[in-house]
Amino acid sequence: MCAGTGNELYVIAEGVLDRIRQSLRVPETGGILGVNENRLVTEFHFDNTGVTTKRIYVPDTESLNEVIREWSLRGIEFAGFVHAHPPNKKTLSAVDIRYAEKIKRYCALSEILMLLYLPADDSFHQYVL
Repeated sequence: MCAGTGNELYVIAEGVLDRIRQSLRVPETGGILGVNENRLVTEFHFDNTGVTTKRIYVPDTESLNEVIREWSLRGIEFAGFVHAHPPNKKTLSAVDIRYAEKIKRYCALSEILMLLYLPADDSFHQYVL
């Protein structure tokens, strides 16, 4: 359900970035991202039922899988995750990487987009694994 091949960066629609900014105001919150056939990230779904603490974000996989199924019916493919990190944490954590790799294996994806958002400085950092 992932678009594209290789480790090319994704283009993210400005409206999606705006919705992420509005939703992920504190670290360790997140959601999923969807792409159209042109590899443009056009969809963001905020995970308002995921478990969050000051140190972790655990997605609500059951509800997110339902969103992914609905997107699929509209021709939108699941591309990956976005989550907010604390200030100065511009790279994926070891836990983030393990989680992404687990999803890739389970879903037989060739790649997964991991987008970090740092609300403290309104910056985005994109990783394709």
